[in-house]
Amino acid sequence: MAHRLRNLSLSLALAACSAGFAAPANADTLASRWAKSDALIGQPSALQAILAAQNGQALPARAPQPNSFSRPALSAQYLVARKADEGATSGRPDVFGSVALAVSRTPLDTSWRRAGTTAIAGAAGVYASSLSDEDSIARLEAVNRYVNDRVRFVDDRVQYGRADVWTSASETLRRGKGDCEDYAIAKMQMLRRAGFAERDLYVVIVRDLVRRADHAVLVARAEGRMFVLDNGTDKLLDTSVVSDYRPIMTFASKGSWTHGYRRNADSIQMAENNAAAPAPALGN
Repeated sequence: MAHRLRNLSLSLALAACSAGFAAPANADTLASRWAKSDALIGQPSALQAILAAQNGQALPARAPQPNSFSRPALSAQYLVARKADEGATSGRPDVFGSVALAVSRTPLDTSWRRAGTTAIAGAAGVYASSLSDEDSIARLEAVNRYVNDRVRFVDDRVQYGRADVWTSASETLRRGKGDCEDYAIAKMQMLRRAGFAERDLYVVIVRDLVRRADHAVLVARAEGRMFVLDNGTDKLLDTSVVSDYRPIMTFASKGSWTHGYRRNADSIQMAENNAAAPAPALGN
């Protein structure tokens, strides 16, 4: 992936983040929230390290993982940075300290059109509709937890015998298993049904710099912030807090983007709107 990123016309540099912290959680609660992440990647993730530091807790020792994961009741706690990413007001997915650059096509367009634009149906759709009167944060928390509780991570190569098989929200929830982009698509479609505007929801393909693997998350614009809904945790995270995710490619109903990092105004203007983006190799 590194050589593909070097082909972008922008110089990439990670943005430093300053965070304002939510109230501490106890160690048992943190351990329960991290159980699935440990099961997925086999070691403490960078996301766990962020949460540990912000809650003043040491990383818990790994425990044997059950086949299903119970989680605590919905919490109003979420982590935000003092300064939101530009995407909160720009109307673009400027997330994780990046600047989004529109592209006309990507190698994943067919997968996105097939899975990412199909509306949610069934019990999940009914549940999502029932959330429409809740405030935006409550809806984000509820949908993040709903999908995380009902979908077990299974790599596409194990489930289908090949990589990058994107499935619709209804299909993922029916199967009860999926890859990282399947979680993100399911959350996007449920939030649309719950009343979120399409322009505020993005499936973002990222490079996890600590795990050295490609990953996918949903990012949602709400209350003047950009929030991450990750299959590794039920806690909402402000995109400005997460400095170990480098965005590669983003999909939404109205477009697709690649990403660069602002060094000066001229460098951002180097990108051309008709450029095609390279394809990441998605893992978990």
